[in-house]
Amino acid sequence: MDFFDHQEKARRNTHVLILYFALAVAGIVVAIYSVVVVGLFLAGETPDLDFVQPGTFSIAALATLVVVFLASSFKTMQLAGGGKVVAEELGGRLVDPSTTDFHERRLVNVVEEMAIASGVPVPAIYVMDGESSINAFAAGKTTSDAVIGVTRGCMQLLTRDELQGVIAHEFSHILNGDMRLNMRLMGLLFGILFLALLGEVILRSMAYSGRSSRSREGGGILIAILLAGLALLVIGYAGSFFAKLIKASVSRQREFLADASAVQFTRNPEGIGGALKKIGGLAEGSTVTHPMAGDASHLFFGSAFRSSLFATHPPLRDRIKRVLPDWDGDFSPSELPSITESPSTSRPSAPPAPPLPGIPGSALLAGDDATRSLSEDQALESMRGVHPEQVDLAREIHAHIPEAWIDAAHRTSGAQALVFALLLAQDETLRSEELERLRRRTDAETFSVVSAFHGEVRDLHSVIKLGLVDLCLPSLRRLSPAEYDRFETLLHELIASDRQVDLFEFALQRLVNRHLDTAFRRRRPPRIRFRRMEDLRDEASILLSTMAALSHVDESGVKAAFARGAGHIEGRAGVALAFRPAGDCSLAAIGEAVDRFAEASPPIQRLLLEGCGKSITTDGVITSNEAELVRAIADTMGCSLPPFVHATPLA
Repeated sequence: MDFFDHQEKARRNTHVLILYFALAVAGIVVAIYSVVVVGLFLAGETPDLDFVQPGTFSIAALATLVVVFLASSFKTMQLAGGGKVVAEELGGRLVDPSTTDFHERRLVNVVEEMAIASGVPVPAIYVMDGESSINAFAAGKTTSDAVIGVTRGCMQLLTRDELQGVIAHEFSHILNGDMRLNMRLMGLLFGILFLALLGEVILRSMAYSGRSSRSREGGGILIAILLAGLALLVIGYAGSFFAKLIKASVSRQREFLADASAVQFTRNPEGIGGALKKIGGLAEGSTVTHPMAGDASHLFFGSAFRSSLFATHPPLRDRIKRVLPDWDGDFSPSELPSITESPSTSRPSAPPAPPLPGIPGSALLAGDDATRSLSEDQALESMRGVHPEQVDLAREIHAHIPEAWIDAAHRTSGAQALVFALLLAQDETLRSEELERLRRRTDAETFSVVSAFHGEVRDLHSVIKLGLVDLCLPSLRRLSPAEYDRFETLLHELIASDRQVDLFEFALQRLVNRHLDTAFRRRRPPRIRFRRMEDLRDEASILLSTMAALSHVDESGVKAAFARGAGHIEGRAGVALAFRPAGDCSLAAIGEAVDRFAEASPPIQRLLLEGCGKSITTDGVITSNEAELVRAIADTMGCSLPPFVHATPLA
């Protein structure tokens, strides 16, 4: 399952969505024009019922297009705030990551494990407290502003394996590019549905106006306006018909894909299959009662409505049969745990993961920064999607991270402190100066965490370091703008304090800026400008030369590693790359090259990362430095890169 392919398909589906939208708007224009012509005839403005009136058509079409365009633009701008806007509209409550509630803590653990396995920042988590059904959704424009939302029933009625299956399904939507398509769908379709809302407003206002002005003249005008409101309402609901048709055409097959992805991620079809069976055996099913559920119906894990007409989800039985072919057709018995049950307030522990040969999480925590034996095919496969080994590793890493670190990551002061602790210098004199700077410019709690943890986190493997940063990001998003300005300033000062930037500092700075600038700087996702590798020949040469130089010490080995990666790109894209000396491959040059690739199409990004993978596996091993740089490149491009653990782990 290749996420790059699915992201490209999602991008193409956007073009199909726009085509459907244009056809729907054209149908609405014709309907409104017909109503106007009939209205003019009944009002005596035209002697004959003539449907060929170019002037009238132009006015009706222009007015309709303006209203639809403005409504869609308004909704799209409103959704620019990311997934939290959708979650709050649906009545979601933000879950505090440091919660002591058993079910909430279990949910946080599962989401954090899937985020580490996927190589994405931990999304914010929302619970719809008013919904006792079993349902969930993912919303956002990018991984930087993504959220995971679940109903209260989903959080409390599912087992851990079932909950993990549902969360894996939602992460599939995030990684496949479906989430961003769904957000665009909400923005566009609101313009169509707005006509129905406008008709309702007119009818309500006319009902009030009619009661207060019965003795006044102008009854004919009131009737005309009343008929116009009724017509808008009817046409608007015809638009709703088109909206449901578009949602159904775009959404149904992606649900099958997300179910299959969840099974692949977790190696456990009983997880998501059990959740789907419980939906079928629950009286409420997956129904969502919130008034805004209609607009977001295509986002949910299960069908938010019982109506099967133009359903956004495949039939429940079909979904279960695909993941559990031997299912006998009977839904789960109604013996479900109480929805108010709260067995414990302690941190729930994850079940033991299958053993991973040679890669205990404790070894990573002990700073085992040895090389990782990995074949070329294994490296490329690890880069294309999430595999069960990566989910197992994430579970083990999460279980081995000390609870004090996780609790710190869940607080705004502790999250800042952990990031600062990861950046403190190795040199004792310089580290003392940096600590003194932090003591003077941060609060007492932040400084105490830095002082306590810097020795413990300094020598961690990069997999753990970057995983910790991902855990910190939800807390860092809760900073005030002034606090973020201070955090960003101190971050840059710590990186620059020794007058040089190493690869981990480069990766960390890139990761933090990309994911937090979206929230605090209103940074928009880059637009696709490059669809040919030829347009990025120089940038690809710089990045592959850097990867080759990291992989080998001797010149012949460097040239061989570069040739292997460049040969792969040349064979696929027909573009010859030239090796660049070290002077051309500064971190500034690398940053500029990666920024350009962030504006490339998913197939071009995949081809570059494949070239990097071939280059760094020329000698059969991947070092921590190589993993850090590849992660920084991928993350800056907007690609989620899971840990390199597929098949063969760290030595």
